[in-house]
Amino acid sequence: MSASETTQIHQPRERGARFGRRLMPAGRVLVVLLVTLLVWTLLYAPSMKRAADASPLGIRRTVSLAVLTPFAALSEWTGIGELAGAIERATGKEAGSQGGPFVPPPEDIPLAPRTPDEEGPGTGQNGGPGGNGNGGTNGNPDGGPNGGDGGATAEADSIRAPTPRQKLRVVIVGDSLAAGLGFFAERVFRPRLVVVSGQGRISTGLARPDYFNWPFTMHRIVDRFDPDLVIVMLGENDHQSLQTVQGHRDAPIGTSSWPTAYRERVEGMMRIATSQGAKVVWAGLPVSANRDLREHSLRQNAIFERAAESVDGVTYFDAWDRFRAPKGGYTAYVREAGRVILIRAADGLHFNAVGYTILAREIAKRASEEFGLSPRTFETAI
Repeated sequence: MSASETTQIHQPRERGARFGRRLMPAGRVLVVLLVTLLVWTLLYAPSMKRAADASPLGIRRTVSLAVLTPFAALSEWTGIGELAGAIERATGKEAGSQGGPFVPPPEDIPLAPRTPDEEGPGTGQNGGPGGNGNGGTNGNPDGGPNGGDGGATAEADSIRAPTPRQKLRVVIVGDSLAAGLGFFAERVFRPRLVVVSGQGRISTGLARPDYFNWPFTMHRIVDRFDPDLVIVMLGENDHQSLQTVQGHRDAPIGTSSWPTAYRERVEGMMRIATSQGAKVVWAGLPVSANRDLREHSLRQNAIFERAAESVDGVTYFDAWDRFRAPKGGYTAYVREAGRVILIRAADGLHFNAVGYTILAREIAKRASEEFGLSPRTFETAI
């Protein structure tokens, strides 16, 4: 072979080198892909295991748990899962730990802040038999649920006026929608007058108390944090048969017994939340990009709305109508102050940071209209 032929043979390689291209062996590409997949699995294994744990009972759930359990254990042992948790909290998709199969540990729920003015005799969380400050369930000194002889008055139906020394206590409870809402509500409620506690728990709902017992947790929140306003947003994980705390089937999905049984759970949650005089804004599910979920979500929203009408101290916020497209379908945008703004996350269900901020503001406005929440306690514009 001549020197010129040798040069021609090597020309393609020299041309490739000249343009900066480097070829990687197929085996090395495969190794990189496998390592990337392993790291991603370790990052999100705890979240995926929680989602599988809360999913409907069946073979798919069993197989998912069998595969994910060792990865989740390794993730927690190495601490790598904390990085994923930080990412999810920053994007508003997660807030707080799952806290075990039944209830979160007490230390996950803050105690109500107290001032010298709130100290005094009584058995309530903050000095009175009913909590909320001074003796009655709504901070009234005369012992009746609404002060005086317990009669209904305009003042009794209102959330108390806050001061920097006696701030309002607002808690947000529910699933991952509530987790994001709780994270960004701190942008809306003014910290000088309001203490916000985000208690959203991902992959939870009212269908599976064998996985996470919301009624028990709500009791603990009322006892420890003694909220003035409770904001509830859940239901996205309740598109399944209802189970009991012991894990027995209560009402199969798609049967005539499901709506009645689910409404009983919703009303029970509402009564616990209002048991010490707090007011409740129950936010319905927003329209989802997934068409398969819409019919069931609308059925749940109708239950939420009817239940709110039947329980004193509760009002319903229609997130579906507030954030739907003009013709009734899904949209990821809203028009705000003459601008078109992206408010939904890429999954077609959750909100982004701006969306959660707008949602929190709208819920605060609802509380102001229904319960006299002082406009001084929240921002009226994003």
